[in-house]
Amino acid sequence: MVQGFQTGNEEVDRQFGDSIPIPTLMLIEGGHGSGKSAMVALFMKGLLDSDKKVLCITENTVKEYIENMKAITYNFSNAFLQNKLTIMPLHVYGIKWNREQSAYLLPVISKYMSNSFKEANAIIIDSLSLLTVFSDATKILDFFTQCKYLVANGMTVIITIHPNDIPPDIAQRVTGSVDVFLQLGATNIGGRDVKTCKIQKLIGAEVKPESGFAFEVDQVFGIKVVPIAMANA
Repeated sequence: MVQGFQTGNEEVDRQFGDSIPIPTLMLIEGGHGSGKSAMVALFMKGLLDSDKKVLCITENTVKEYIENMKAITYNFSNAFLQNKLTIMPLHVYGIKWNREQSAYLLPVISKYMSNSFKEANAIIIDSLSLLTVFSDATKILDFFTQCKYLVANGMTVIITIHPNDIPPDIAQRVTGSVDVFLQLGATNIGGRDVKTCKIQKLIGAEVKPESGFAFEVDQVFGIKVVPIAMANA
């Protein structure tokens, strides 16, 4: 039987065939304002509710990340205080990274992830942009190879990226290596601005998922699926 977790949002779970298989390597791609952080926060909530310990690597400080998630109804304070959630900020106050130093960020983070294997069941990186900006193709491919190794040994890895974070010449190899590939975007349906999620790839689902859906990020409900009929209204 395939293991999986639910997000706790029935509308979203239904889009993914009732649950998301784990362990898995998931890649969420989208531009600024496409809802990547909100979507990954929903997945993190589901993992924490499933008694998984999560390591979150973020571009924000610990305080900023917790406050930003609270603003869209995801309160991770208790999980953080109970050591169920570890938040690792990539930005260090007072330090300016030069090109040469930044090139080593991705291998260092990869090693840190491997060393966290016993302390975490899932790793979330939101987002990969800072780590890949000065990384060459070899370092990026090595990183995803290491992620596959972690998943093969029972860990779930979820990564958000911007559309140009991965060089075009290796993008297809990267997306081909992941188990779940989601593309987020934004559109206007019937005069209403909504965000979109295209499920390009989902390996291991027991029930066939939808091909995609529209949603909004609500400050009360978090991710809120928008039926097309409602968007057209």
